[in-house]
Amino acid sequence: MLKSILTYCIVFSFLFFLGKFIHIDIFLEDQLVFPLDTMYLYHYLFSLGVCSMFAYLAFNDILTAQLGIIYLVTLALKLIFFTIIFKAVIFSETSLPRVDRIAMLIPMLLFLTIEVLFISKILNKTLVK
Repeated sequence: MLKSILTYCIVFSFLFFLGKFIHIDIFLEDQLVFPLDTMYLYHYLFSLGVCSMFAYLAFNDILTAQLGIIYLVTLALKLIFFTIIFKAVIFSETSLPRVDRIAMLIPMLLFLTIEVLFISKILNKTLVK
């Protein structure tokens, strides 16, 4: 369990720093009207927390039959908390350009892809047991 959590920390930290550097510093040279670096931090912390929690739950055989449902609930909570935290940007009166809207989705898609890969590995291990 500790080895997998360490792997999650390394992979998500690498994705956070590399994605943030490439996305903000290289592709988006102009100023955005929303805090993209804070969005990267939010997705980094939430995805790392979800994967670590699932590694713990799968290792201790607690609620192993309900892990899929629990993941769906955490995914919904992730979107709800994101909307609450960044409601000023999402529900602003001014319309965001298409490039800015896509820039807002990129961190979510990056971290969600890796998160789903890790969670699917965890769920496959619990099914094999």
